[in-house]
Amino acid sequence: MSSTPQRSGQLIPDRLAVIHREMLQLVALAVIAVAAFFLTRAVAINNRESSLRTAAEWYRRGEQELESGRIDDAIAAFRRANVKSRNNKVYSVALARSLTIKGDRDSARAILLTLRESAPEDASINLQLARIARDRQDVTEALRFYHDALYAPWPPDATEARRRVRLELIQFLLTHGQTSDAQSELLAASADSPDDVTHHLELAQLFGAAGDHEGALSQYERALRLAPDNEEALAGAGQAAFHLARYALAQRYLNRTRADGTDVRSTREVVDLILSRDPLAPRIGTAERKHRLTENVAYATQRFAACVAQSPAGSADDLSLQNEAGALAARLKTPQPIDQDIIEAGADSIDRIEHVVVERCGPATPIDRALLLIGRQHGGESR
Repeated sequence: MSSTPQRSGQLIPDRLAVIHREMLQLVALAVIAVAAFFLTRAVAINNRESSLRTAAEWYRRGEQELESGRIDDAIAAFRRANVKSRNNKVYSVALARSLTIKGDRDSARAILLTLRESAPEDASINLQLARIARDRQDVTEALRFYHDALYAPWPPDATEARRRVRLELIQFLLTHGQTSDAQSELLAASADSPDDVTHHLELAQLFGAAGDHEGALSQYERALRLAPDNEEALAGAGQAAFHLARYALAQRYLNRTRADGTDVRSTREVVDLILSRDPLAPRIGTAERKHRLTENVAYATQRFAACVAQSPAGSADDLSLQNEAGALAARLKTPQPIDQDIIEAGADSIDRIEHVVVERCGPATPIDRALLLIGRQHGGESR
């Protein structure tokens, strides 16, 4: 009976020893688990950093290959960079760019469209898509992606790069005859253009190509305010004023330039003829009007006679014009002064004769061009 309490007293320390041993084992396992976690994490981080370093090296190598013109090697390098760092937009864009250069636009477009799903306002992605559409001659898609690129957020120091993209769009629109859209883009470009000669001249040429000669003249004149003797600006301003039928202004600019290209010489000659032969010009006397009209009638009549002689079977209209010109020439030989109605009628006859001559027996001489422009200036085309 006395052994039972002894066994019971010994059992408690045994159990405590077991519990203590199990707790030590649990602590040891926990320490091992924590250590294993941090070790695994460190290995993972090291592997990721190693992959990122490898990807960066492949990207650098791809850029070098691209710069050297080895497109296939560049594509291979960029592909490896993408494998090592699958979520890096820069590497994917570089791969798309190199594929575009090679001519594989469909593959490049697929990559960029996938990227755009997660970054629809990314300027670089939209710009590459715009250029791919441009190369495919897809005007609608190119315009959409160019606009997405232009109105996306740009870094503060990328103002000039963004402006160059707009000019690229303008050139594309002009190539495809989209002059109205090009003019709208030019207005936006001129609003934030730097105030220097180079940029004004560049815009002036584009305004002229878009048929906006008023805009071109404005840009040339801004350039001349900064550089009054700039030859390109003087010649360009003269040509723009000529297209606007502002002939006195055109003459002033063209006479100031030393440029002697064919276009400048030709325009200068025609402008001088217009200003010296227009019988309806303001601030000239009656005698001068009669003198100018007499010269113009004599020239037009001679040109018309030579033209009709090339096709002996003249029409009734030809005969009517010949009689009209003859009667006018006879009227101008009389010493009596001529009134405004005769001058206007004479200018109208010359305009109609010159249209027949140029259409039937061109090419137009400088005097032909001048007389036609005089007629247009005074409403000849509407009569």
